[in-house]
Amino acid sequence: MAGAAVAVAGALLLLGGGGDEGGPATRLVTPPTVADGAYRLVADTAALEKEGISVQPGMPEGTVSVLARYARADDPKATLSLSGAYGGVGDPQAVLDGMLKGFEEGPGSPAVVSARHVLTPDGPGGPALTCEVVRLDGRTYAPACAWAEESDAALLIGFDPRKTSATAVDEAAFAKVTAAVYRDVRETG
Repeated sequence: MAGAAVAVAGALLLLGGGGDEGGPATRLVTPPTVADGAYRLVADTAALEKEGISVQPGMPEGTVSVLARYARADDPKATLSLSGAYGGVGDPQAVLDGMLKGFEEGPGSPAVVSARHVLTPDGPGGPALTCEVVRLDGRTYAPACAWAEESDAALLIGFDPRKTSATAVDEAAFAKVTAAVYRDVRETG
């Protein structure tokens, strides 16, 4: 679980700078629950930074990093690790590529077992998520989905120590969870 959080934290070091031109500002928050209450907040940015997990030093000036760890309400061994930033993160495609590359090359060197592809679980009006499946610590398989927009970007990793094969990971179901988290953690205005 800690390896996933550290890997997520390392993922945002490659974000590019830029501004959010016009429109209401979007910021990332860490509500007490996400995904219709399916996951509960275990640690927010401040708590994770006390554990030594931080992405802020690699962030462009004016960008704010947000970290969170959530545990599934009915099974605390299953967790979500969120690493994101807001405040004008630059070119969305470059940021997305940088986040995923940073994650793939980060601590623990997660091995990609299912190549990146775009999923839109909410249909045309919802977020476009770039998802993949990785093997963490050589034994646990985890889905990872990310989004990047001009105002914010985030990477979400689902960790369950019982997922010991790639076929145990339901990437489409995780994309639906990620879309719900996207709606829960993005605050406009």
